[in-house]
Amino acid sequence: MFGVQTPKKKSRSLLRLLVLLLALVASVVAWAFLVRPGMEQVAEHRYVEPAGDAAAPTLRAAWFGTTGVLLSDGQHAIMVDPFFTRPPGFLNLLTNQKIAPDEALIRRWLERAGVQKLDAVLVSHSHYDHAMDAGVVARLTGATLAGSASTAFIGRGSGLPIAQLRVVKVGAPMQFGRFTVTFIRSQHAGATGGTPVGDIDAPLAPPARYMDYKQGGTYSILVEHPLGNVLLHGSAGFVPGALAGRKADVVFLGIAIRRDMESYLRETVDTVGATRVIPTHWDDFTLPLDEPLQPMPVGVRLAGFFDEMARLRPEVKVETLEAGRSVVLFRGKRPG
Repeated sequence: MFGVQTPKKKSRSLLRLLVLLLALVASVVAWAFLVRPGMEQVAEHRYVEPAGDAAAPTLRAAWFGTTGVLLSDGQHAIMVDPFFTRPPGFLNLLTNQKIAPDEALIRRWLERAGVQKLDAVLVSHSHYDHAMDAGVVARLTGATLAGSASTAFIGRGSGLPIAQLRVVKVGAPMQFGRFTVTFIRSQHAGATGGTPVGDIDAPLAPPARYMDYKQGGTYSILVEHPLGNVLLHGSAGFVPGALAGRKADVVFLGIAIRRDMESYLRETVDTVGATRVIPTHWDDFTLPLDEPLQPMPVGVRLAGFFDEMARLRPEVKVETLEAGRSVVLFRGKRPG
């Protein structure tokens, strides 16, 4: 009878459909990796350091990919979420292979940045791309490692003594030189809430698997300084109202796997009264930091971020930083 398929014909039809779907998925994935829109807008928004009095005090910033930021006033320095190792390959990540900090590479980047001593290393949450290198950086620079209890266990696994570790109290300011640092409760971006969730409950000695670096809670980090205030908001989630009453001139804003941009900006940039935004967590952190950065192929929508900012917050200045290059974030007045 016409129109009736035999079981064998149905199987062939299903197989053809499956092959077509797999080909479509493969094409989409290939496109995502080969065509990574947004770098033109990154170049257009590159921060241009204004001329100023060379003798005036400054607060400088350098971005090292992902959410890694160095802040220095010339006498004291802190680093947030240092991540220089950047283990290569999405396949290794997807198959949960073992990884470890590359201490030689970390030393080279610290030397390149002119960093010999840090007052503090601050960690926004304990996923590997924020925390894996933090203990090594603290050990090499004599810094206090500050973050969650999970971050402290990463520090213990990296050989830090307990005296060099500080488990933060939400909302309680800490002093490092002229920097006043406050950790504020936040949420990780994404529908899963930031896999792997949970806490690290024992010293985590590398090599360890990607998924061993459990989130351990997520924070916004407010850094206040006499020359200007900075909010480092690494993951594109938020706790409604958590930043109320806080003030910051500049926000280093994580933009990976963001959702409702209007709500996100309202709860971060608007709430603290920032007039400048520096996007972070947009680069592909499976690629080396000393190669030209590229957008993450999935979960970022870099070009869309610039379009959304222009449409939703045209009055806020968006500035991009070149990886590893120190710039003057704030300039004060010459003493006297």
